[in-house]
Amino acid sequence: MTYRRLMTGVAVLMLVFGATSVGMAAGAKAPKRATIKVKQKLVMKPNRYLQDGLRWNKDVYRVRHNGTLHVVNTVATEGPHTFTVLKKKDLPKNAAEAFNCDICTKLGEAHGAPPNGEGPPKFAFLENGVGQNTPPNVDRPGDSGVTGPGNKGESIDLKVTAPRGKVLYFMCLIHPWMQARVKVG
Repeated sequence: MTYRRLMTGVAVLMLVFGATSVGMAAGAKAPKRATIKVKQKLVMKPNRYLQDGLRWNKDVYRVRHNGTLHVVNTVATEGPHTFTVLKKKDLPKNAAEAFNCDICTKLGEAHGAPPNGEGPPKFAFLENGVGQNTPPNVDRPGDSGVTGPGNKGESIDLKVTAPRGKVLYFMCLIHPWMQARVKVG
């Protein structure tokens, strides 16, 4: 009988500590700064395909309200990149949409990108879809920044002013398959 009570007590303690740990993890604050990096893996099968695994290094980032996103170009041969917030419904969902991306064209023009795609844009940033040369307050679709002409290590810092609980969907306008989310905590 004593053994059974002891095991019941241990089981109850494990449940209590387990629930406390989950509660603490769920209530953990989002970090003040999140770093978004570019990642790439190339795969080739002769006479079949070349697979370019250019992407963001995570699918989901967490950052505090009024925190900073630090976007870094870590693959020099594939830059520059943009961090551009879009509505979820505007994100390309397949190759045809990615290579004929209307929202990419529209926001690229707002950046003042040259029509032939060569050279730097007139505006390094967009606030609500309008070109400017100062970083936007990241809180809604149309907020965007360009990392630079493509050198490894180039970066931009963006202040996130979206309210806690907001999810921001973003992509690179130059490489529209590079898509992820920011959860604001």
